Amino acid sequence: MKYWLTTIVALTLSACSAVPDELAVAENTPLVKYSTALQNADQVEGQTARWGGVIAEVRNSEQGTLIEVVNYDLNSYGRPVLSDTSDGRFRAYLDGFIDPMVYKKGRSVTFTGIIGAPVEDKIDEYTYLFPTLNVTGKYLWKEIDERRAEVDYSSLWYRHYWYSPGYRVYYPVPVQTKPAPAKDN
Repeated sequence: MKYWLTTIVALTLSACSAVPDELAVAENTPLVKYSTALQNADQVEGQTARWGGVIAEVRNSEQGTLIEVVNYDLNSYGRPVLSDTSDGRFRAYLDGFIDPMVYKKGRSVTFTGIIGAPVEDKIDEYTYLFPTLNVTGKYLWKEIDERRAEVDYSSLWYRHYWYSPGYRVYYPVPVQTKPAPAKDN
């Protein structure tokens, strides 16, 4: 019995992948953190990295696509964890055309690839040194529909009659959901 239980647990755990297949790298491959590439750009060139964040700009040309990304730390699944602070920006270079209506400004994205030479350019009037990533894998994260749930603690007896609260309740579940407030852009 112990043998079967151990086998089932091992198979279950091995079938689960923490990151999407598009972002997977070979086992035991060291991944360079964004902060390391920002500080020691020349020393990490040619190494593998997995970076992600929010798309700031998409530019297509005959040579390929450049996506400028505001970097954020990644969670265990490889999804960017949005916060009020960022380490900076990086540029991801992809072969071919990427539709800017799909990969639009504000969407969360994660890339894997090989670190390239840093590029100096401007953000508005500020001169900035962008770490670069030659992309081998990409994953565009689905937008999260944030909803709040509020529990209705009123008596079940009174909810079923004409003098019940003015909001719509779907019975028999005593939970009311409201869409999240709109975000200012």
